[in-house]
Amino acid sequence: MPAKTLKDIAAKMRGIDLCLLTTVSDYGRLSSRPMSNNGEVEYSGTSYFFTWQDSRMVRDIEKNKHVQLNFRAEKGFLFVAVQGEARVLTDRRVMKDHWHEELRQWFGDGLDTEGLVMLAVDARRIQWWGEDDGEVELS
Repeated sequence: MPAKTLKDIAAKMRGIDLCLLTTVSDYGRLSSRPMSNNGEVEYSGTSYFFTWQDSRMVRDIEKNKHVQLNFRAEKGFLFVAVQGEARVLTDRRVMKDHWHEELRQWFGDGLDTEGLVMLAVDARRIQWWGEDDGEVELS
């Protein structure tokens, strides 16, 4: 697979909203769940997701920060696998930059919702398959 740049894949990922976020569970097994990535953002190597502080996903990440994100474009042929490290953020000032009102359907009080946290997944390796396959390593 030829090496490419983050810019190469960022343009292809624009508009992809949903992904599967996979964590490592207490028992060393993989656990995946669908998450909204807000497909309208310009991908910079970090993905952000809102979730609940008391979720299994957060517990998994607090014990093992290594995660994978799997994306599939709705149109055309594109699959993207992002291996990265996740962080759990609670700073509302940081969360505000990534908040969208559509999220109120899950978090009714907006950023004031009790138990709301944000995950930041920093990509370390991105692979994709489609019209032109590629891979990029990030530090």
